[in-house]
Amino acid sequence: MDKNEILRRSQEENQYGDEREKQIEAKSESFGQNIIVLGLIILTIFNAIKGLPVKHFIAILWASTAAKYYYLFWKNHKKRDLFWGLLATATCLADLFLLYWEVFR
Repeated sequence: MDKNEILRRSQEENQYGDEREKQIEAKSESFGQNIIVLGLIILTIFNAIKGLPVKHFIAILWASTAAKYYYLFWKNHKKRDLFWGLLATATCLADLFLLYWEVFR
């Protein structure tokens, strides 16, 4: 194999970034998601103390969980991931319905 062939293959393999860049991006996304969850927990506690509705914050957490499991199902095709995604979706929708019922009754 000549050096041009090696260079071409290397460029094809790394067209979406090298492994280090992918790991850094994955860690940054995970960190950002953790900060969002922490913020939602703080807002949920604050609203609960003040007697304000909290179901919309909890629904966001369930929507995020559902999205995670749908992505896992899409990539791995494991039925348990689909099950958990559907369950999280149902819980999210139930929270939104209860919020609607609480606010607009």
